[in-house]
Amino acid sequence: MTDMWTPLSTRQSTGDVLRYDVSPALAAALRPWIDGAVRESSRLADRVLVRCDLFRDTEHGPEAEVDDAEFLAWYTPDERLLDVVDAVLDLLPGAGAVQLPAGHKPGMLEAMAGGLANITYVKHRQPLQQLLADGRSAYTLSPNGRSLVHRVDPAVAALLGTAARVAEQPDRGSASGHLRRAYTAAYALHPEPGRAYSEAIKAVECAAHATVEPNNTKATLGTMLTQLRQHPGQWVVALPGTTGVEGENVVYAMASLLWKGQTSRHGAQQPTREETADEARMAVDLATSLVRWFADGAVRRR
Repeated sequence: MTDMWTPLSTRQSTGDVLRYDVSPALAAALRPWIDGAVRESSRLADRVLVRCDLFRDTEHGPEAEVDDAEFLAWYTPDERLLDVVDAVLDLLPGAGAVQLPAGHKPGMLEAMAGGLANITYVKHRQPLQQLLADGRSAYTLSPNGRSLVHRVDPAVAALLGTAARVAEQPDRGSASGHLRRAYTAAYALHPEPGRAYSEAIKAVECAAHATVEPNNTKATLGTMLTQLRQHPGQWVVALPGTTGVEGENVVYAMASLLWKGQTSRHGAQQPTREETADEARMAVDLATSLVRWFADGAVRRR
């Protein structure tokens, strides 16, 4: 799952390496981080209080000398600390990148961000990333450094990061941005499956538009699927298969599964069902492959 350091006793066990709770040790480390981070702006602390629905009971709570930053850092229950950290990350200023330590191995965030030069770490984000890794937290920083997301295998994150970078071409529209937003929504501290699925489809539509329907300004993944189905043999696929059509069939099947699997796209007489977190994450996986294939020419018009 990850190449982070783990204790010998954990490495020898068969249980999950990552922790979804906040251990006492991690809580003790996060509290001073929160205290320092919320003091970056005079209004940051009070906005975090509102966002996290944390109320200061001045009559029965801490004494009046305790300011909002101290209250957030030292009086927030352990189980709410990640919510506070997540809110702080979104409100922190993002000016300037921080030089990573010598010998640092690029991990999930670097792979997603597209290389060391583009990392959105600032002075508070880099130490937080290290704290979460040392605490074996199941959460880490999102690609833009503005939220917490579920930690994923570095190889998986690298594939998504590569697809997003390849898609940064004028004729692929905003495919890269949609793909990154899909990932963040799918793996957020509090996932947004519907948004993740929608962004995944938009990413594929942007990446495939110039290849499949460049002259249709109203093209959707649905209309592109019609083109793929009605014009077999017009598409060059890097891995065509033994008969020359298996590759086309795989591309069509993956795009069709992505398109038809979205349950919340349209309303009907029956209640609309939101996509589940697992469905959204699989949609992001499908979109990652399709975006890369179309963007780098592995799927192109003959």
